[in-house]
Amino acid sequence: DDKILQLMKRDYDTIFFRDLIEKVHSTISDIAIGVDVMVGFPSESDEQFENTFNLLECLPIAYLHVFPYSARPGTAAQKFQPQVPDKIKKERAAVLRKLSAQKREKFALRFSGKPLRVLVESTKDKKTGLLKGFSQNYLPFLLDEKFSSSINKIATVRAGKYIAGKFYG
Repeated sequence: DDKILQLMKRDYDTIFFRDLIEKVHSTISDIAIGVDVMVGFPSESDEQFENTFNLLECLPIAYLHVFPYSARPGTAAQKFQPQVPDKIKKERAAVLRKLSAQKREKFALRFSGKPLRVLVESTKDKKTGLLKGFSQNYLPFLLDEKFSSSINKIATVRAGKYIAGKFYG
């Protein structure tokens, strides 16, 4: 919300932010754009939160890193009134985390069945025992042993089933 951005002394507004995200996405359509979002900044109203939600919902963002505002000693914002109650901050954070999960899945499913370049890591998933990896656009993969010769290397992997936020390859 523009008023909240002003209070936070940001030197941009929502129009600049929207235009930047759209420009980056139109230039690199497969990019995974992640956004940090603070909820509950002092004086944030329900309407201002809705403005933020609506903006984030319509943008081609792959995921959100959501966190509640917390007062820091010695900052101007610590003295701003009214402070948003913790319960409201938690509720707003939950709403945006749900939106993030939806956006993350929608972004990932665009790549289902497609070959992607994946950095194969040396660590294994604790639940499945499969190798872990990440694609060039930060999609998590679980990989079977045939990729063990590709540890710490980039391998081309077809994005298979998408389960619980991870592709199987």
